[in-house]
Amino acid sequence: MKIQLWFRVTSLLVFLQIALGGLLPFSFIIALPHIITGFIVLAFAIVALVMAQRLKPPFRPLQGLSVGLVLLIVVQIVLGFTTLSTGNQMIAWVHLLVAMAIYGMVIAGTFMSMRLDYRSKEQSVATVGPHP
Repeated sequence: MKIQLWFRVTSLLVFLQIALGGLLPFSFIIALPHIITGFIVLAFAIVALVMAQRLKPPFRPLQGLSVGLVLLIVVQIVLGFTTLSTGNQMIAWVHLLVAMAIYGMVIAGTFMSMRLDYRSKEQSVATVGPHP
């Protein structure tokens, strides 16, 4: 699979994760679906990280973003479990702010990977074209 598809699916999962997280304070759902989706998002982000690191030629902005994304998701998971165990509202707000940063990063990664795909197709057409 191509990296832009992984980032697209990951962005959809992050959006679902935020929606599930918004239902928790109002007791519409239990925490388990939010926790499971969080670990699924982490798995998809790790796959995107591995794919970004193996790009030929390397695309450094996407590689750095994918590393930051995985690290931020790990921090987010720690914050989430801390909030769940302590009920501290300040940690819950930081958890929300980190979620928005993750969402921004995954959307940026989606557009970066789409641009990378477009530019690679553009270069392959230029090299295959007629030569004078």
